[in-house]
Amino acid sequence: MSKKMKHNSQFVMVGTSGEEDSRPFVWKCLDEIGKRVEKLREDAVKLEAEKKVLLSMLQDVQDKNNRNMPEVEVEEIEAMAERLVCRCLTVDIGIITPRTEEQETALNKVNKLMHEIEQQFNLDIQKTLHRAKAYLNACLSEPVGAHIDHRFQGMIIECNIDDQKKIRKRLECLVETYSPSEDLNG
Repeated sequence: MSKKMKHNSQFVMVGTSGEEDSRPFVWKCLDEIGKRVEKLREDAVKLEAEKKVLLSMLQDVQDKNNRNMPEVEVEEIEAMAERLVCRCLTVDIGIITPRTEEQETALNKVNKLMHEIEQQFNLDIQKTLHRAKAYLNACLSEPVGAHIDHRFQGMIIECNIDDQKKIRKRLECLVETYSPSEDLNG
C-alpha cells in the first residue's frame, strides 16, 4: 500500500507501508529537511540584519540636520521616517539559540566585555582598536598578528558556536570601522 504526504508545493514525501523499505527514504527526507531548516535560520539571520540596517539608515535620516530645506519639507521627512521606523519595528524576527547554563554565563561575560570595548572607542581609539584586534584574534583559527587575548579566548570558547560567530562578526565590524583607511592605490 502506497502512502503520500504532501507537506508543501516544494516537498512531497512518498513511501510504502513496508517499514524496511521506507527507512532509507525517511533518512533522506530528514536530511533534506535539516538542510532547509538551516537555510531558514540563515535567512532569518539575514532578515534580522537587514532590519537593523534599515533602522540605522532611518536613524541617520532623522539625525541629519536638513538646514537647506524648508521647514515644511523637513517635517514631512521626519514624519515619513518615523512612520517607516514604526512599520519596521512591527517586523519581529527571532532565532532562538539553545544554550547550556555555562554557555549563557560565558555569553553574558563576553557581551559585558563587548559593551565595554564599544564604549571605550569614544575615549581612546588606538588603544581600544589594539584590544579589539586581540579579541578578534582570540576568535580566529588563524590569528592575524601576534597578539591574542587569552582570557577572552577562554570565554569565547565556552560560548555556543552560533554566539561565537556573532561575536566574531561584531569584532570584525568594530575593527573595520575604527581601523585607519588604507590607500588601495599605493
